[in-house]
Amino acid sequence: MRIGWGVAIWLAAGFCCVTANAAPKHSAPTNAYSAALSKMQPADQEARLAEMVGYWCIGTQAFLMGVATTGAEAGNAYWSVACLDGSSYAVQIDPLGRPVSVPCAALADTRQGKECFKKF
Repeated sequence: MRIGWGVAIWLAAGFCCVTANAAPKHSAPTNAYSAALSKMQPADQEARLAEMVGYWCIGTQAFLMGVATTGAEAGNAYWSVACLDGSSYAVQIDPLGRPVSVPCAALADTRQGKECFKKF
């Protein structure tokens, strides 16, 4: 009986590993927080992104620039938001929902080809 149980456990473990390996190895990273934000009405997107920027921003335009698929940024979503006072910000939302915002002017100054309100 011990040999029978051992074989059964070994087969079950092997099947587990085969099915896990059958999954695509290079699936695109996702960001549930960005996906939820994408489903909101534009006014709600603007308000939520403005909250991420800070109390001085009243959002007037929201734009999804994209979700990074490779490198250290993989899974991070990047949004742009324009504020009523004329300022604009890039907002990075990591896969855990933590936002970081920088002025669009600062993003353009990095000279990495990334600009607010443009897809990448």
